[in-house]
Amino acid sequence: MKFSIAAIASLMAVTVSATPLEVRQSNQVTVALSNDQSGAYAGVTFPADDTDRSIFALFGGTSVGAGGTVKATAAQLTSFAQSINCIITNNGATIGTLTAQKTYLDLDGSSHAAIPINLNHARIHCRV
Repeated sequence: MKFSIAAIASLMAVTVSATPLEVRQSNQVTVALSNDQSGAYAGVTFPADDTDRSIFALFGGTSVGAGGTVKATAAQLTSFAQSINCIITNNGATIGTLTAQKTYLDLDGSSHAAIPINLNHARIHCRV
């Protein structure tokens, strides 16, 4: 009896440790902002827990938040669960949605120009 309990416990420990890290931490998402005019780029990881988050609070201390203003031309998912859904709003208006199928978002809405958008009052809401 002792052998079978020890064998089962060992098997369970191996199974848990063999689970891919992305499955065990599937509630984490990494979103990157880039500013094609300045060359600034920053990625931030946070829980995709169905909570509104301030983009200024997330990115204010990064290169895209230099000078006290978060300015970016694009947003991109760089690490995410397959069921991820992130909505970016600015001053209450939806800019766009990022999903596992649509991982890149041109924030200014123009594919012909790189116009940095002020995101100091923007929010991101991600859920798995």
